[in-house]
Amino acid sequence: MVYQSEDEQFDSGLLKQQERLAIYCDYYAIDQAEIKRDPALLDYIVSHQQILDELISGYTEMGPINRQICDEFVDCECDDENKNS
Repeated sequence: MVYQSEDEQFDSGLLKQQERLAIYCDYYAIDQAEIKRDPALLDYIVSHQQILDELISGYTEMGPINRQICDEFVDCECDDENKNS
C-alpha cells in the first residue's frame, strides 16, 4: 500500500476536480474564465455533472473494448487490401 499524506491526497483530489472542470468546460464550450464572472455557469455544470461523469466513465470503459475490435479488424482490412492489389 502506498501512503499519501493528507496534502498529497488533497492535491490529487483537487487535480481531479480541475481536470473534470476542464472537461466540462470543453464539453459545454464554456470558457473557464467565464465561470468566475458568471456563477450561473458553475451551477449549470454542477447540475449536469452526473450526466457527464457517466459519459466519461462509459468512454473509459469502452476504450479497451474498442481497441480490441480495431485490432481484430485491422488484419481483415490488410488482407482485403492485399487481395485488391
